[in-house]
Amino acid sequence: MTSSPLQAWAHRQGRVAMRPLEPADFGPEALSARARIADAFHRFAVAHDEAQFAQLASCFTEDAVFEVAEGSAEAFERFDGRTRIQERLSEVVAEQGDQRRHLMGNVLVEELDLTAGAATAIAFGLVSVAADTVRWGASVIYHARLRREPDGCWRFCAFFVGMDAYVGDKPVMER
Repeated sequence: MTSSPLQAWAHRQGRVAMRPLEPADFGPEALSARARIADAFHRFAVAHDEAQFAQLASCFTEDAVFEVAEGSAEAFERFDGRTRIQERLSEVVAEQGDQRRHLMGNVLVEELDLTAGAATAIAFGLVSVAADTVRWGASVIYHARLRREPDGCWRFCAFFVGMDAYVGDKPVMER
């Protein structure tokens, strides 16, 4: 990994693309879907930090893909399926052994197809780490594809965690 991430690496490496703002983004159905999608990001963050892994898993489809990268669009870890995501994130939190707090922001729904029940969204996050002191642990860009499931919930079917940098000992990678 590089010691200093390249500026705008997620965009320059093709992981994130933004489109211009459009009037259709603000119809009542679109606004409702956007709020539910933002809620999925926030629910993931709080469930992660509070070690509520069943609730965290409820944010993902059964066939979801979860990828993690640092300063690059290329993932260094990937795990598939809701059950494995729940297991692996539980392992990561146990390995870290400190208190993390994810602050999710800048949630942008970039593609929204209400007819197909499909969306693509990005978000930024800051992660604090509390052990003896509180410090920033990571700055992160999230890129996700979501699907509206038959129960009406928008869930992640692909979730990319792109850390600009990571402070402290990293969790042991899956082998």
